[in-house]
Amino acid sequence: MKYRKVGIIGAGLIGRSVYNEVCRSEVAEVAYVLVSGKKSASHREVEGIDPALLVSDLDEAMAQPVDLVVEAAHADVLAAVAPRVLASSDLCGFSCSAFARPDVERAVAESCRANGTQFFLPHGAILGLDGFVDGRDCIEDVTITTTKRATGLGFESDISGVVFEGSAREACQKFPRNVNVHAAIAIAGIGFDRTKSIVAAKPDTEEMRHRIQVSGQGFAWDFSVTSRSLGGVTGAYTPKSAAGSVRRILVSSGIVNS
Repeated sequence: MKYRKVGIIGAGLIGRSVYNEVCRSEVAEVAYVLVSGKKSASHREVEGIDPALLVSDLDEAMAQPVDLVVEAAHADVLAAVAPRVLASSDLCGFSCSAFARPDVERAVAESCRANGTQFFLPHGAILGLDGFVDGRDCIEDVTITTTKRATGLGFESDISGVVFEGSAREACQKFPRNVNVHAAIAIAGIGFDRTKSIVAAKPDTEEMRHRIQVSGQGFAWDFSVTSRSLGGVTGAYTPKSAAGSVRRILVSSGIVNS
């Protein structure tokens, strides 16, 4: 598949990183950047994006022919637009916690089958999704522990310790903006209901940490990824990762997809 025209949904840190990567590429160009009305009026939040490419109306964006759409907004946005996008183009979605909803997973799968399109799953803030895909049949247990600043999780600043423990499906429903790592690993691995999620708050930390513990038939993994917060829910590594994922899609050099 040759990707010539790319639409981008969202103009936050990840969306702007994707925008810059497409602009640097020699194979594709940005057709539009879909933002909220509030963001389109804020020069600071969309700094560096060609104003002529900014749109705030979904129908206007969807009317433009593109080969690939990259979503970098919110799980609710991905859930709402995915079937419509996949009717005519491929889609890379960063807010993959949306797939904790069975209706979203079903709608995306059906749309891909009906239209011959693809949904690409980027690895985001984590590493090694290929290992989960390869070991899916013999992985027995997966536990992901995410530690972030309490306020970033929606709690008072002095809250400390474990604030959630349960399935990845439940974690995605409770913290849709904070646990896309959990969703990506669940999709690549043993699923939302078998993947165990722990979310912990740490006051005043400037870091986001994801620890992944895996055991299977004759093997075990235990690794962690730490990234300094750039503000909000995004860590320093994620925009770099996002650019790399989109770059690999554009040159068709491999990415986990479903």
